Amino acid sequence: MSVSKIVDLAIMSFEDDETCVLCTVVRLDGSGYGRPGARLLLTPSGEREGYISGGCLEKDLCRRVWEATNNGPRLIVLDTRGNSVEGQRYGTGCEGLVYVLCQRVDRSHPAAIDVLRRVQEQRQDAKLLTIYRSDSSDYHVGDQWTEASFADQLPPSVSQEFRSVSRNASIVFTDEAGNEVEAAIEIIRPRRELVIFGAGDDVIPVVQAASVLDWEVTVVGHRPELADPSRFPTARVQCGPHHLVARSLSLSERTDVVVMTHDFARDGELLPVLLDSPVRSIGLLGPKRRLGRLVQELYKRGRKLSDNDIARLRSPIGLDIGAISPAEIAMAIMAELIAMPGELISQPGERISQTTGRIGQPLHDRLEPLHEPVPHLVAS
Repeated sequence: MSVSKIVDLAIMSFEDDETCVLCTVVRLDGSGYGRPGARLLLTPSGEREGYISGGCLEKDLCRRVWEATNNGPRLIVLDTRGNSVEGQRYGTGCEGLVYVLCQRVDRSHPAAIDVLRRVQEQRQDAKLLTIYRSDSSDYHVGDQWTEASFADQLPPSVSQEFRSVSRNASIVFTDEAGNEVEAAIEIIRPRRELVIFGAGDDVIPVVQAASVLDWEVTVVGHRPELADPSRFPTARVQCGPHHLVARSLSLSERTDVVVMTHDFARDGELLPVLLDSPVRSIGLLGPKRRLGRLVQELYKRGRKLSDNDIARLRSPIGLDIGAISPAEIAMAIMAELIAMPGELISQPGERISQTTGRIGQPLHDRLEPLHEPVPHLVAS
């Protein structure tokens, strides 16, 4: 989901003094395209950004939300079960109930957008609790809290669950009078960061693919005629010796690095800088024996690789999909980064993703459900 584009569209609408509707999937029973946390922003002129499904539910939702939110935030339940006999049905075959919280946002009431904006600007995760069903006079549909804002406004048991949960979930609790309240807990994360060293023609499709995914992309090249911003309009471009530019970048544990310089000597200068940084992964084009030579050169210069160094180095980079053309190679690279391996799991040679929990196998071969159920917590 393009959170940054949702924020940009909202801010542009606020500047024109427009009111928008923000639609957020807060709960999913069964299967569905948009998982909890998926968002869609709709403007009065019909512009929209984001998604709640693959396009099958958006049209009907956009017709209903303006009237539905006349008197405040509203929970709309979309039923994709083929055998449903209650309410409107959608023939998607997904067999799920999609709960969508729809709320109006404008310049005077930007709270939901402000949380998304701060996450992107500060590049830090945020945890958000949103009430989407309430029988209580103390808690209202649309009420929202972050960790920094809820203070003592929520029961201690809810606060404890809120602080400890590490993935999107829903939670049910009661107020002092015993009235039931249901809320969504969401982990909102900033855009993924990708730094590419190299500015050749084969870098262009990688930048394009990463940009479609709404990643924040930086391209570093040493030749001015190649490190030209017009060649990479969706990326930040810097020109200079790779290893010197690398020292000036704000590399963090959120950053993935792809080295596409096609220059062995320059990679030898760059690699120690990257290994000394906290970047999450370092992928290099080329055969494994090329990486072996680079490691030997580092060893000769007195640099021994730690376990953390070895875990982050990846060469050749990309999933094994038989990629040949630059565009196919770009797809293979981005696919591996999406399913970035982390800790070893039970099967020898297989690794589990730090972000998705997947290992990059064909979905057809998966025996378990496509997605794990979203936890439904009960605060006692």
